[in-house]
Amino acid sequence: MSARVSGVVVTAVVVVASFPALARAGKIYYADTLPRNGSRQVSVKVAKPAAFRILLRTSTQGRTRLYLLGAHAPKGGPLIDTKTYHCDGAAGSWYCKGSYETLPPGTYTFRVVFATSAPTNPGGLELTINW
Repeated sequence: MSARVSGVVVTAVVVVASFPALARAGKIYYADTLPRNGSRQVSVKVAKPAAFRILLRTSTQGRTRLYLLGAHAPKGGPLIDTKTYHCDGAAGSWYCKGSYETLPPGTYTFRVVFATSAPTNPGGLELTINW
């Protein structure tokens, strides 16, 4: 599991694979290998209203869904679902981009759920979050 961070303080809690971060504006880059039918999550605490921009790279095998959780997060299912969302693909990888409206200050958790019969290749999941 690896994470590169720019402009934020990150503390890793390995047991739940969660990364809380405190910042006003910043960027988180997270890369990992997902087991079959596995999930990972990244948490961000923002002190001011924030609009999130996301880039998700994942395997074209199986199905990957990205959820946003939090008290003020939008309801109604995944932000990105590789089965229904328009993603660009090349050489076995999906590249999915999204921009989301400004949300009030608070803690937000981005949860990636990967459903397939085989794990991703090393570095098979990349999630970049900007706000």
